[in-house]
Amino acid sequence: MRALKIGYQISQNSDFKELKNLLSKYTKRAYLVGGSVRDLLLGSSSKDYDIEIYDISPDKFDSLMQSCGASGVGKSYFVYKLGNFDLSLPRKESKSGFGHKGFSVEYCNDEKMASSRRDFTINSIMVNIFSGEILDFWGGVGDLMTKRLKITNPANFSDDSLRVLRGVQFVSRFNLICEPKSMEIMRDIDISDLSLNRVYMELEKFFMAKFQMRGIHLLRDLGLDIRLFGVKFDDGFLKFISNKISINQASFLYHLINYYNINGKELLAKLALPNSYSIAYKQPFYHKISKFNMMKIALDMPLSNWLGLDSKARIKMAKKLGFYDIKFAPQIDISSINLSGKAYGDELKRRKIAAIKEHLSDRN
Repeated sequence: MRALKIGYQISQNSDFKELKNLLSKYTKRAYLVGGSVRDLLLGSSSKDYDIEIYDISPDKFDSLMQSCGASGVGKSYFVYKLGNFDLSLPRKESKSGFGHKGFSVEYCNDEKMASSRRDFTINSIMVNIFSGEILDFWGGVGDLMTKRLKITNPANFSDDSLRVLRGVQFVSRFNLICEPKSMEIMRDIDISDLSLNRVYMELEKFFMAKFQMRGIHLLRDLGLDIRLFGVKFDDGFLKFISNKISINQASFLYHLINYYNINGKELLAKLALPNSYSIAYKQPFYHKISKFNMMKIALDMPLSNWLGLDSKARIKMAKKLGFYDIKFAPQIDISSINLSGKAYGDELKRRKIAAIKEHLSDRN
């Protein structure tokens, strides 16, 4: 029922009014496809729309796109950008070379055949923007409702190895469980042809995902824990990280690096992660934290910014100390420190420690 309701809402959506006016002279087979449909079925809004347009030849489509000022973002794949729409013709893809650009593309005016190129069934659902009709050739709606990740077409899934990492971030974002046969296929795919940038783009979504434990389990099941991070995710690590609250996208790496004593700088270099992730190995780590040590951290940052503030108990402690949202900035008369160099630094540190002890004493 929800799918039918979404279909009707899409057909009535004013965002599509101008586009439908543009296309109505040529076709009534234009479909919202891909992640846009998936997100709407999950109750999430979408700002960008992927529209697949049928019954228009490539030459006519190119002429139409130029006439309305659309920009070609992938002309060899029949893809144009118009406002917040990605407009494309339906196509078939077949592997013809190495890497993600090694594909030959063929125009395909059949919905089922065109949708078979989608990586997972949850991304293969189509909604006609004119009528609201839903085309679900591969059972994507059912898989979405039952929280199942399933490959759309096993015959061509391995053509792009990035799909394996897409699977990891999908289970992490949408709380899915990978279907066994799909997992077998994914496990046999070598991802060594992927550029570091493409790997990072998918890992970033995993790092920020709400249901990250799903992805952690899938990484282990696929053997990608060793391939990407150089360690096997043992049961101890899974138990350790399952109870942690994620502060930001560096939280997973923070816990991974400190649990396994990994050289964080080398790991970030290996994965070509941006410098913003360096806090994963630069910030202090404590298996157990005292009020005193938490106050030391608060000298450098509000405690809400500390990746180690990863449990309800620690958050409660930080708030009681009064430095959850602000740094601890003790009033120290630095003009009275008549020292220089290391001696100056040591004395300043001593006074800060004394200020922490005084603060804690006053609160007791």
